[in-house]
Amino acid sequence: MFFMNYFVEIKNSKINGKGLFSLKDFSKGEEIYVLKKGRIITAKEIENLSDLEKLHLDKIGDDQFEIIEEPGCYINHSCNSNVEEKNRKGIALRTIKKGEEITIDYEKIAYLEESFECHCGVEKCRKSVKGKV
Repeated sequence: MFFMNYFVEIKNSKINGKGLFSLKDFSKGEEIYVLKKGRIITAKEIENLSDLEKLHLDKIGDDQFEIIEEPGCYINHSCNSNVEEKNRKGIALRTIKKGEEITIDYEKIAYLEESFECHCGVEKCRKSVKGKV
């Protein structure tokens, strides 16, 4: 995973475990990061992964999963996200202040087989994340 200029850091998150945080102010529309593809595996290969790798899987097809590498695997979900991904680039949806957690809406990008409880804490939280499938 490569992040432009390394203007982000991994810290403890109020949302979930660790999160990705801004080291500078970003303007709406500004590119924050560029994702490099992680290793692609099949469902059969999942059993051979470490527990950490299993936590950072993204379903990308019927029998294809990508292992999201650091620091991208620490981008947490928010129902009111401040970043959207376009062509593997993270683009600021609004002004992001230095120290703010960088979040994305998993329902717009993730292929989830099962929904999970949301802990983003925003006022209009949907309470669960369903993903695209």
